[in-house]
Amino acid sequence: MKFSFRLFLTFVLTSVVIASCKKEDDNINDDTNPNGGSNNVETIFGCMVDTACNYNNLANIDNESCDYSCYGCMDELAFNFDPEATIDDGSCVYASQLMINNWAVESNCDGFIMSKLIDVGASEITIEEGENEGDLVVDFGLFSLEGSIDNNGNISVSGEDPTGLTQISGTGFLQSETTAVINISASVTVLTENCTLTLTLIQ
Repeated sequence: MKFSFRLFLTFVLTSVVIASCKKEDDNINDDTNPNGGSNNVETIFGCMVDTACNYNNLANIDNESCDYSCYGCMDELAFNFDPEATIDDGSCVYASQLMINNWAVESNCDGFIMSKLIDVGASEITIEEGENEGDLVVDFGLFSLEGSIDNNGNISVSGEDPTGLTQISGTGFLQSETTAVINISASVTVLTENCTLTLTLIQ
């Protein structure tokens, strides 16, 4: 009877030790092999690049869906302000900065006053910075106009021809970083001429 009880006790203790060892081995396997050779780990597809707009920190398989459209200019005063941007990428440019450059000009005039001052079909002008921010000096070569541009790209110009007899004024708009349109009127005595100047940035 004593022999049988000792044998039974030995069997129980051995079983407990074996079970404990097996559980420890399983835990080690789980740590070194998360998949454990089975489908216990959920597969999550997504963007795994942490600088992307749609980065998914739970994803374990990259599906090449990374999106960077949230980057852009976040300054409302900039010409290229992007209202949908959530990360500023330092790309902001301002209308006054864009206008200060050399431009090719195509002119379309309905008279002969400005046609003598601007080459018919094409010309070049230089726009320089004025005394204050947003002020412009539009140099046509034979004459210059004083101008200004606001943050939204609205342009205004005024001045006179080399003789001082013709008064010139106009308004326009910076359409993009490389194009602008200025509509001007030139008046001398009772004559008035209207011109549309299409500016293209010379690169």
